Amino acid sequence: MRDNSRIVVGYDGSSGADAALVWAAQDAAVGAAPPPDLHVVVVGTAMAPALGEYRHVMDRAVEEWCASAAERLGALGRADAEVEVRHGSVVPQLLDAARSASLLVVGSAGHGFAAGTLAGSVSQHIARHAPCPVVVVRPRHSTAVDRIVVGVDESPSSAQALRFACERARRTGESVAAVHGCFSALAHVLTFDGAESELADRQLAAAEQLVQDLCRACAAEFPDVSIEPEAVPVRAGQVLVDASHAASLVVVGSRGRDAFSEMLLGSVSQHVLGHARCPVAVVR
Repeated sequence: MRDNSRIVVGYDGSSGADAALVWAAQDAAVGAAPPPDLHVVVVGTAMAPALGEYRHVMDRAVEEWCASAAERLGALGRADAEVEVRHGSVVPQLLDAARSASLLVVGSAGHGFAAGTLAGSVSQHIARHAPCPVVVVRPRHSTAVDRIVVGVDESPSSAQALRFACERARRTGESVAAVHGCFSALAHVLTFDGAESELADRQLAAAEQLVQDLCRACAAEFPDVSIEPEAVPVRAGQVLVDASHAASLVVVGSRGRDAFSEMLLGSVSQHVLGHARCPVAVVR
């Protein structure tokens, strides 16, 4: 059973992990009374027997990370948080720790022990496979904005992302921008007799109607949240990265509507995770 008041934070002593811990203790708790429980997980890599002589190096690092986490939590007024040490591969251990959590928070980059696990970064793999929403804490381009940007389309995960954004906005008092990137390669191929312009206009009009319908449905559930629909004729990943410059958080679904284009180009969520200029929430 998922505990809706429990946030798991992956920590390895890096600046990215520090940022994740601060975000989880402060931003995730805004408007929540009482604040959610924090569960900090420090993962020490399991050493093969041939590398056993280096185990003391990892043990010492883990001790330092735990001490650093405890010190940071005390400064944040969250000395009540639990710090747990696990050993094994970073991604599986964090995913297991998040099985009953409402949110998993990680930094965008860690130390060498954590970086590059499997075929990509820890944050990318966790966002793809976690059993709960994930926030990857990236540096904010601007701290003077109070707008949550959420990428929307007609997929089920997009609807969950919009609802997640509105639930947070209801607590924080921020506005929500529901953004749909509606770039069409076909419209740019058909250039004869003005077909490109006509098709692009029709697609933009359909996209605007889609976003308005999604916002109208969500507004019925969240009447106290300001939800602004935006349809932009730019690829979804790029429009969300551009919007992240003036956002406190970007929220995306774990999968969009077009699985084939995701295989060719990389999913929208993965692109945003790698380039956004603020923290990113991936919702499923």
